[in-house]
Amino acid sequence: MEKPKAIGIDLGTTFSCVGVIQNGKCEIITNNQGEYTTPSVVGFIDGQRTVGEWPKKRTHKYPLNVISCIKRLIGRKFDDPNVQKDITNLPFKIVSKDGNAAVEIQFKGETRIYTPEEISAFILADIKNTAVKYLGGQSNDMIDAVITIPAYFNDAQKQATIDAAKIAKINVLRLINEPTAAALAYGFKQKWKNGTLLVYDLGGGTFDVSIIKVSDGCCEVLAVDGDDHLGGEDFDNIFFKYCIEEFQRKHKKDISNNARAICRLKAVCEDAKRRLSNDKFAPIEVENLFDGEDLNCKITVARFNELCKELIQKTLGPVKNVLEAAKLTKNDINNILLVGGSTRIPFIRTTLSEFFDGKNLNADINPDEAVANGATLLAANLSKSFDTSIQNIRLLDVIPRSIGLRVFRGQSDRVGYFQVSIPRNTKFPCVNKAEYPTLRDNQTAMKFEIYEGEYRLVKNNKLLGIFRLNNITRAPACVTKIDVTFEIDENGILTVTASEVGNENTNSITIQQNKGRLTENEIIKMVDEIYPPIMEIDLDDD
Repeated sequence: MEKPKAIGIDLGTTFSCVGVIQNGKCEIITNNQGEYTTPSVVGFIDGQRTVGEWPKKRTHKYPLNVISCIKRLIGRKFDDPNVQKDITNLPFKIVSKDGNAAVEIQFKGETRIYTPEEISAFILADIKNTAVKYLGGQSNDMIDAVITIPAYFNDAQKQATIDAAKIAKINVLRLINEPTAAALAYGFKQKWKNGTLLVYDLGGGTFDVSIIKVSDGCCEVLAVDGDDHLGGEDFDNIFFKYCIEEFQRKHKKDISNNARAICRLKAVCEDAKRRLSNDKFAPIEVENLFDGEDLNCKITVARFNELCKELIQKTLGPVKNVLEAAKLTKNDINNILLVGGSTRIPFIRTTLSEFFDGKNLNADINPDEAVANGATLLAANLSKSFDTSIQNIRLLDVIPRSIGLRVFRGQSDRVGYFQVSIPRNTKFPCVNKAEYPTLRDNQTAMKFEIYEGEYRLVKNNKLLGIFRLNNITRAPACVTKIDVTFEIDENGILTVTASEVGNENTNSITIQQNKGRLTENEIIKMVDEIYPPIMEIDLDDD
């Protein structure tokens, strides 16, 4: 059998989709229900694991066993402040596993804990199976893919995404930032018309904004900014809390600790939010929501805008930042590309248009599919497709945050400061090398702490990893020199190497927060759980 073609996957917070290049066109593949997108939801119901619309519709019945928004947890520590917020907003149980965020469910009569990588792998496997079935392959075939990630994902989140793909038997050709993928799709559709593009990408759980120069088959990222914990889910939560307050005001009852009521109300709020994109108001009606009481109210567009105004204004901060970082003005932007389902909210479009003094916003590409289109184009390009329309694609992407070391001014310095080795918005892949002397006489070991961030004070930045170089040649202070090399590959994964100048003493670390992350043996075990593939279920059965 011919090896299946390379595919492009948009692994979204709320929805995911997959595409392939066929006859020079990017084709988004429909799932078993004939839909182009699949809810990024995994359910453990009646002894079966399912993905997509079927478990999503049953969230209110099984709130503790239906997992959504897992992208918000992937690559994060349990004590991350954003994870602690999600614990209060998401109905299922979030727990700590080796210090990392994980989820706990009841399945087949026992308590099980799944990592975000595993849950993401179940989604990826379902998406992959959709593609290989369409291409005439088998569900357990290994397939090459380009997978999209938010531009503001850190190294731990990137590596966790790659691990999830390995579990799903997907070989990652490249990770590509979501706004860059959207720009790639735009450039391809516009036949590489030269211009400077601002991509405003507001999805279900993440927000990215990028400025990208498009010309002659090349997408050159000039600057990126964003928030890896801001998206449609946050708008839903604001709306949802408003409805809880309305119910409490009318019936003097608090539903905030009732998981089933919360799930029912969230589903209604999500539908109402969509209606407000076209109607002036939306009814909120839930029979027997809690203790026999119904919820009957309505929300107007004006009230919704008032509730969400602060959140929408928050997105303009990164827009201003990328203009400043790219040394451009509003007038230098030729086109504004809207990506992500949340950009359908009219108030977002109005606010963004006003910020750019009435400039038109581009929604020619389906905001739900633009990112997958770009990933698919890059997958075909990297797999050496002979289609002349894609063979000359070039990407020049940048890192979203500065990366460097904790360094000390001398022996008496106990605090240290952050010294940048690779500044934010540096194009990658890239390599940077610097030399550091020993600080003490006869020093035989040196510890290297790698951080990312923009603050001079080390404690205000994020620690990525720590490693040591031992067996350093004894010598007076500052005589022995250590070469430290920072290397970022095409996926944005960082490797730091320390080598003693003049001999072969060396050590290195690939920044993936190894402690508590998955080992190869764990990945192999998780692969065995996914294949053979998930049982198909009659989706018409309620």
